[in-house]
Amino acid sequence: MSNSRKKDSSRTGSKQTNRYFHVLDTPLRLVDRRAPNIQENLSNDRPANVLTGRRASDGDYVELYDRWLSLSPREQEATLLTCMGYKNQQIAFQMGVSTATVKSYLQNVFNKVGVRGKTELRLKFVNFDFKRYSPHR
Repeated sequence: MSNSRKKDSSRTGSKQTNRYFHVLDTPLRLVDRRAPNIQENLSNDRPANVLTGRRASDGDYVELYDRWLSLSPREQEATLLTCMGYKNQQIAFQMGVSTATVKSYLQNVFNKVGVRGKTELRLKFVNFDFKRYSPHR
């Protein structure tokens, strides 16, 4: 016995909009990529970074890089090891310091970067290129 139900489509009539279009300022429409003569209308009311190909997150990355540079080399190393998933005792062993010193380094990092804990720190640095900006060159 097959129970075949038809999916409720969000495509209605010639407009064919996304069912979540009410969240955006303008409704979405499907573009037929097979027809090369139909071009998508680009309006000039977009921010300058969209027209130049810059991502909105680029500003956040520059800010994060500036905060990375504000950290001391030892704080950078503690941040790197924290983002790699190491625990405080493992970080202390790797760096050759006590666990209390690691906690002190991380507390300074939290204050400088503007986060409250290790999880937020990891989320903040999730796409950061540690190989390029590592404290040990």
